[in-house]
Amino acid sequence: MKKETVLNEIIKYYIKSHDFNGLPVYNMKSYDYNILCELIDEGLIEVLSEKEVINPHIKGFDFTIPVDRQKENISKDTNYSVLYPTRKALESVPLDYTKPYSVLMQKGEKQFKIIYFNIEILERYVNNPKFVIMDNGYRGNICVKDEYIDDKTIEDEYIKNYGMAYIDGKHLERAVGVFVCDLAKLSSQKQMLWKGFELTNQRKCKINAGFVDNLIKGKWVMETWIFHDLLEEIKVINEQCEHMGIPKLFNKTFGTHYSEMPEGFRNILLPTLKNYYDFVLVFEKIIVHNISYKTFQKDTLHIQGIDRKDELGKDKGSLVMLEEWLGKNIRTQENITDLIIKPLKTIRNIRQKPAHELTSNQYDVTLYQKQFDLMNDTYTAIRAIRLFFANHPLTKDVKVPEHLVSGKGIVNY
Repeated sequence: MKKETVLNEIIKYYIKSHDFNGLPVYNMKSYDYNILCELIDEGLIEVLSEKEVINPHIKGFDFTIPVDRQKENISKDTNYSVLYPTRKALESVPLDYTKPYSVLMQKGEKQFKIIYFNIEILERYVNNPKFVIMDNGYRGNICVKDEYIDDKTIEDEYIKNYGMAYIDGKHLERAVGVFVCDLAKLSSQKQMLWKGFELTNQRKCKINAGFVDNLIKGKWVMETWIFHDLLEEIKVINEQCEHMGIPKLFNKTFGTHYSEMPEGFRNILLPTLKNYYDFVLVFEKIIVHNISYKTFQKDTLHIQGIDRKDELGKDKGSLVMLEEWLGKNIRTQENITDLIIKPLKTIRNIRQKPAHELTSNQYDVTLYQKQFDLMNDTYTAIRAIRLFFANHPLTKDVKVPEHLVSGKGIVNY
């Protein structure tokens, strides 16, 4: 049997397989142990087995496996070992340069190599109602809505996983990272589209640690996203209100599944003034506009209600009532105005500007930090309300998730 025959079978299987898979030794048509050993010695093939990796059918990383062990792993054609052509062996393979990420795989790139992109690429999907973005802060995925699955212009555009990444620099600046194996599955047109957003200095980018832990190391991510935790705090506060015998503080609650979260309640992608104001508009509706004045009007155990009207007979605003009610019913050394009221007033004040003024859109990378700080301050305020309510004797049976109790591992990605 010729060496070329054996090598070509391995190369052909790798190139033609759906996910650039290796050829299992037990599936070889031209198995020849001596020839395979020669190919290993010449640096033309390499062997992965279940002894080295969980799934040897994909080459997720570059490995340095001793030659003797590789040979031992293919000593029988019944062994659970998988053969891959090396970069050297793939040098002569014809390449389709209309698919730049498929080309990387055709050249032998490791499947879990992360390519970094300008986060603007995600705007294409967020602003297109044909797509669903499942965003969990540190990672997400992009898929086509069921009703548009046959749309030929979309070409089954699907990103199984993207990770939140960061660009080294003076300011917080986000990027997005995607495995090359996922990019290689896109059509030629869509690969070229993504290529246009690829960042030139890949070394300045770093993927979020949760993305690596979850998808590469196979670990559970124990941290929780502050966006999810804020919605959970609201639910707990409403349950506390029920136990105290007063109307719920928030008119509406939201789940943390992507389909239950308010649209636009996520980290802003492109740092533009429009995106920032759009986020604050949603944020204000979730927090400030969502506060019920009915909560403050009922007397119950250890709680005194307040009047809805002011001295002039006008209705008080929800934040005015909240501040007055907290001051009347909460005994604390904390400055309630600074801790709770000011962050909520900040949301409303920011919201007022685009509502009452004509504004010009601007690109400003510092908006990432402004949203980051606004989210942190607001979460601290809402959490403080929940902690104050926890001191009421009727709320002792309200179950609070452990991570909210400890306050540890709550992350603003």
